Amino acid sequence: MAAVLALLVGSALGVPLLAAPATAAAPAPAQGSQWYHAVLGLAQAQRIRQGAGVVVAVIDGGVDADHPKLRGQVLPGAGVGPEAAPDGRRDDDPDGHGTAMAGLISGRNDNGPPEVRGIAPAARILPISTGAEADSTEVARGIHLAVDLGADIINLSLGSLGTATPDEREAVAYAFAHDVVVVASAGNAETGDRRPTTGEINSPANIPGVVAVTGSTARGGFWRGSSLGARAVIAAPAPGIRAPVPTRVSPDGLDTGAGTSNSATIVSGVVALIRSARPDLDAPNVINRLIATARDAGPPGRDIEFGFGIVDPGAALTRPVSVVATNPLLATPTRSGGSGGGGGLGSPAAASAGPPTGTDGRAAPADGAASPLGAAADASADPGGPAAADGGPGQGRDGTAATAAGGPAAGGGPGRGSPGHRGVARVTLAWVGGLALAVWSGGLIGVGAHLLSTRRTTTGRRSHGHS
Repeated sequence: MAAVLALLVGSALGVPLLAAPATAAAPAPAQGSQWYHAVLGLAQAQRIRQGAGVVVAVIDGGVDADHPKLRGQVLPGAGVGPEAAPDGRRDDDPDGHGTAMAGLISGRNDNGPPEVRGIAPAARILPISTGAEADSTEVARGIHLAVDLGADIINLSLGSLGTATPDEREAVAYAFAHDVVVVASAGNAETGDRRPTTGEINSPANIPGVVAVTGSTARGGFWRGSSLGARAVIAAPAPGIRAPVPTRVSPDGLDTGAGTSNSATIVSGVVALIRSARPDLDAPNVINRLIATARDAGPPGRDIEFGFGIVDPGAALTRPVSVVATNPLLATPTRSGGSGGGGGLGSPAAASAGPPTGTDGRAAPADGAASPLGAAADASADPGGPAAADGGPGQGRDGTAATAAGGPAAGGGPGRGSPGHRGVARVTLAWVGGLALAVWSGGLIGVGAHLLSTRRTTTGRRSHGHS
């Protein structure tokens, strides 16, 4: 009785309750939701804002605009290449990856199971299709098209190993110059692969200024199927997430999978909530609010697994955050800390204090209101009505990362990932000259190298080994 009374008094006085430790059991999912909704406190955040007035570009294999969960949510977009739908409103990916990504961002609450809904159900999707395959040039062209067609946010649940190409860097700079937030999946690690401590984040996520998203689990741990590295910016749920797909992929139009593709779309949805609640903030300050309010995880401050921490939608919409003059992600990380090791990136004290703040007296309004940003004015704008209650387990999806109906995957193998820059061959065949036998041997080696390069692991769309 005394404990109950203390709880009531604390609530009345506005005293915050202590957060559960990362190793504690995940919040119990409520009916009509998935586990990550409960972990993120999504119902509370959606009572503040649902993303009205924001356009999120999804650069992928196209989006099934006729899916019940996306009906009325998908704007006319664009296609890159002769095989892509000219308006982007057809999903050409074999696994329906683009439809799943769009649904996780702005899937409706009303049509079909309520637990399959977007983070920002009142936002609109701008589909930029690259067709069934994509390379770096097409991705760069897609970014330009997304900006020119009015995107506020660009979601890139795709990528490839290695550094970004000049085309990709130029395209991302073009997005920054037009006040667009670019969010990209960090990539999926191969099963059993614990990559080195530097250079593991895939491109274009590893371009400075891009919000590179790694994976987290239901208990707040690092999802071991995720890539990691010094360019990690923020983490979000990755495994056991149910999303809409075309009926050619799954008869009920739904499927469950794991990957940092999911993580990136969750963060894109949260960015949409912020941009809807605070249209006065430019892209650098939207990013600053996103990372300054993240729940720290792993070593104190920024680290190579979680970046600045796990995304926190409610805090991003309510907590006072200082104004900055430039994108806080353009500073180069100085050092990396491993899981359970000492320290994060740069000075632990500076990292734990959050990203740098501006001091040049820029004209943008101060971002320090302690009250919720933008009252729930756009709740009624959600085509699916009010958000359902928090919580809920996902069900098993494809064989690589399937989960039981009782809850999320514990992590491990990749799920929805990327064919991204899928099949981009960068290996120049070197033929051995000389004797006939040497020429023959060299030919075999060259062909083998070419085949390996075209099967390169990426973070884009396909269900086997993508992000």
